[in-house]
Amino acid sequence: MVIGFIISGCSSTKKIETTAPFSLGEPYAQKWTLENDSAKEGHEVVIPILSLEKDRAELKNLYYMGKRAPLQIKLTSIGNVAVAEFGDIANELVETSQEDEPFPFQLSETQAVVSYVNNEKVKYFQINGIQRNLAIIYPNLEAKNSQ
Repeated sequence: MVIGFIISGCSSTKKIETTAPFSLGEPYAQKWTLENDSAKEGHEVVIPILSLEKDRAELKNLYYMGKRAPLQIKLTSIGNVAVAEFGDIANELVETSQEDEPFPFQLSETQAVVSYVNNEKVKYFQINGIQRNLAIIYPNLEAKNSQ
């Protein structure tokens, strides 16, 4: 008698949720440079947060343009936003994670995936319609950080 076993490995493909326990506004991406150091440049993705119950979801990372960066929640003039920093300066602001594993999502330039923790499980939610705003030049890093 032969008994067959099915061996399943970890897949690099992540399951995208169709609903999320939060509501997001219209996201935008914006390139930026520092006036006093043009070698310091990057881009950020800003996502307005319309509603977020911290006991139901904790935003973690943003997957965008083949990279992953942590999301930081900030209070700005437009309200609460989640910001992901990418680029040369991102390593100085927050540790941008570049793992050896392949990028787990097939996305267009106007799409990204937000990872979040819900009931102690990491889940993924796709956002669409990321607009590209005009690039901005900050006089220095302090000005950028105080936006």
